[in-house]
Amino acid sequence: MFSDFADKNSDKGESILDKIEKDALMGELTDIDNKLSALQGKLNNNDMKQYELITGVVDYQKNNIDNSLFTLDKVLQLTKSADNDVYTLLAYLFKGLGYLSQNHVDRAQYYFQMISDALNESTDIQNANELEVLFVCKTLANSYNAMKLYEKAYQFSRCGLNYAQEKHISYFLDELNYDAATAVKNSDNSSEEYEDYLNLAYYLAKANHNESLLATINR
Repeated sequence: MFSDFADKNSDKGESILDKIEKDALMGELTDIDNKLSALQGKLNNNDMKQYELITGVVDYQKNNIDNSLFTLDKVLQLTKSADNDVYTLLAYLFKGLGYLSQNHVDRAQYYFQMISDALNESTDIQNANELEVLFVCKTLANSYNAMKLYEKAYQFSRCGLNYAQEKHISYFLDELNYDAATAVKNSDNSSEEYEDYLNLAYYLAKANHNESLLATINR
């Protein structure tokens, strides 16, 4: 079921909120505040958790961490912290990222672990789309690498790669392969496996014009 403001021209029925969420997750923030403002008064109660999630993500992307953490708590109130709701998991994810940016590693790990526990049950979250699932996997893999928890980083990079293969989708394949390479490099796995992941990450990043990742790889 879709909101009244859903884009009727979309073949998949993707709503305007879905499109704004995608922009926020991908870091494409141009005019996003105006897009959110245009939706005020058009949202039903079920839409509000997605709207508040987007607001929290945008604040995080703009480095307004305290505002982001406050807004994400509102998301958790709206979802009742149900671990089968993708907005709960995304709120946990960005709360973890917010705390990690403030060097509160223990708090970040707390929220990341709650996502891990939920995904260990199933990656089939009832209201999640494929982009959201892969975003969670690649962000957790990257964050665990940053915390030098390489076994967990490898677990989530492989979770994302397996999910992408199963669903025949290509979101974040360059970053997932790079996260796997980083995890393998710092573990006891073979150097050949590391080279395979790194080469895949490099050529996929070139194909996707992911200049940020290419710069990281070249360094």
